[in-house]
Amino acid sequence: MLARSMGYVYRPSTIEGIRDVLDLARRSGHSVVPRGSGFSYGDTSMNSENIVLDLRRMDRVLEWDPDTGEIQIEPGVSIGQLWRHVLEDGWWPRVVPGTMYPTLGGCASTNVHGKNHWHAGSLGEQILSADLLLPSGEIVACSPRENQDIYYAAIGGLGMLGVFVSLTFRLEKVRSGLLQIEERACSSLGEMFDLFEQEMPSAGHLLGWIDGYGRGAELGRGLVQIARPVEDDREHEETLRAEYQDLPDTLLGVVPRALLWRGMKPLMNDRGMRLLNATRYTMGASRSGVTTRVPHAQFHFILDYVPNWKYAFRPGGILQYQVFVPEQQARVAFAALLEEAQAYDLVPYLAVFKRHRRDPFLLNYSVDGYSLALDFHVTEARAKRIEEMLGHFTREIVLPAGGRFYPAKDNAVDRESLQQSMTTEAVDEYLAMKRRLDPEGILQSDLYRRVFA
Repeated sequence: MLARSMGYVYRPSTIEGIRDVLDLARRSGHSVVPRGSGFSYGDTSMNSENIVLDLRRMDRVLEWDPDTGEIQIEPGVSIGQLWRHVLEDGWWPRVVPGTMYPTLGGCASTNVHGKNHWHAGSLGEQILSADLLLPSGEIVACSPRENQDIYYAAIGGLGMLGVFVSLTFRLEKVRSGLLQIEERACSSLGEMFDLFEQEMPSAGHLLGWIDGYGRGAELGRGLVQIARPVEDDREHEETLRAEYQDLPDTLLGVVPRALLWRGMKPLMNDRGMRLLNATRYTMGASRSGVTTRVPHAQFHFILDYVPNWKYAFRPGGILQYQVFVPEQQARVAFAALLEEAQAYDLVPYLAVFKRHRRDPFLLNYSVDGYSLALDFHVTEARAKRIEEMLGHFTREIVLPAGGRFYPAKDNAVDRESLQQSMTTEAVDEYLAMKRRLDPEGILQSDLYRRVFA
């Protein structure tokens, strides 16, 4: 709710409709940004005073093979539509973000990751092939074997090289609609690192939540969720039904979930969040080691549990600062980020910890190491101080540690810092590919102009 723009929105439902929009842009001297559901945190799919190509009407499943788990879809198919289509056949998307509403075209363009990145890789690594519509109107088929350079540049290429018009994915076979979840309490950041290293060889998914208010010996205290597949589900025919996965409409059978954000709103301040985080940690520590079974959707899409949760941050919005730091430097860097945030009196209201690996794509934001995502409540009174603090984080902590940033969640990193983290060579190759595939510069976004153009 921080980045805003006004543009001309077109909603084609066919490839020819996309071509018409690109031709219109060329004739009128406008640029075009492809857009999915608009779930990026920043200005990735905004194009001020220009054309926004909303692709959500291109939402057909083109081919589905339940024997092999391969599916071909149009770019407007959402994560939620995908898993609902395949689950009863015993399949699940191998990599998903924290919400089911983004489109697969948008997810491919930003190369999203999940809670299993360290062994499954990014979403892009699940794409067997793609058809990319260039601004010229030509469709290029690309894969790890065909037009490799385009494949590795377009996935994660932020929609600036072409428009995905079809994507073929490899899915994961599942024997149950349930996951076995164990939550463990960690009394410090070092203990969380140690637990991740211990569980990585056997866990399917790992997610760490950190109480940003923990200090001293309790700096970085938090909870880790460890997810493993369920192999002995005697009711798998029931749990694999899409209806079984749906989140309940009410909390405790009483409070409509659609109203939960209103109950959160009084807590969206320093005093309320300190209390909420302390309560969550204490309750989690009291049941540390307890194992439960939950539906895939309830584990993966925690952001969807409270519809319109972001409204609780009004007035103002949310700035997420997500950094990826190599394993050898992550412990020191993350401790410094948490300590400095406290020193600035700008404690993140949410801090999320994950393990990652490198991927083969050109604009690779990840590292063989860890990420820390820090959510800050931005208000008019806090905006300038948050900007100063994050600039300090970037220059003095993250870049010296070899850290990187994720463009889909960036709304704060400047051009020099983002390009430095991605390496000059990768950025130069990306811009050369841009000139080759889009010589007229038809495809642009507010983000592209801010950090690349």
